[in-house]
Amino acid sequence: MSGVLARVLYGLVLLAVLGLAAWISFSRFVLGKSHQVPDLTGRTVEDAAALAAERGLRVEVDRGQDAFDEKIPARRIRGQSPGPLEAVKAGQVVRVSLSLGPRTARAPDLTGLTPRTAALTLVKEGLVEGVVSAARLPGPTGIASQGIAPGTTVAPDVPVDVLVNRGAPDLAWVMPDLIGRDFERVRLAFELRGFRIGGVKAQAYEGASAGTILRQFPLAGYPVTLRDSLSFVVAAPEPSPS
Repeated sequence: MSGVLARVLYGLVLLAVLGLAAWISFSRFVLGKSHQVPDLTGRTVEDAAALAAERGLRVEVDRGQDAFDEKIPARRIRGQSPGPLEAVKAGQVVRVSLSLGPRTARAPDLTGLTPRTAALTLVKEGLVEGVVSAARLPGPTGIASQGIAPGTTVAPDVPVDVLVNRGAPDLAWVMPDLIGRDFERVRLAFELRGFRIGGVKAQAYEGASAGTILRQFPLAGYPVTLRDSLSFVVAAPEPSPS
């Protein structure tokens, strides 16, 4: 009987010891020393890991939370969980997200585009149209140059100035004095050179041979281009004597 009682007492003592050990372990886990999470914002992952390790913490990067940030440089920490100054136990993992840096845009090549197409292209790339200047230059029409070189990385919504080529300037000549000359010879000479003859009006003029140029437009000394239309007043044939 005494042997049975001894074994029972031994069992109770063993259970008490195990229970005490479990309670001590649990108490140490729950009531163990806590650490404040440091503020890792703006640090590199390497610096953050070293700082966290000093407090018994570990750092893990959550790439799925990376995002553009106007204030935090690229590849530096922009967010963390748990947050700064939160109390945690040793061994806690601090998950961090990184900055992709400020959002940027790349200037497109606008060469040869119409002003409207260029403006739409800039909006599509996150930029805006700046000052639009125009000039007549040799070469194809459309955008001839732009204020920001194609491929340049800039901040969003930056205005891009453009120069539009309206085409080569018209060649101009000085209108000669044709008064008194034969209209048919003048007409042939001008038409062979690409000029257009517009209105021709006959007017009686005493002493002038029929077809003689009396007035001209443009006037002598004025510039004239191939776009202009030349007009003349010529002497009408004298009426036949009755």
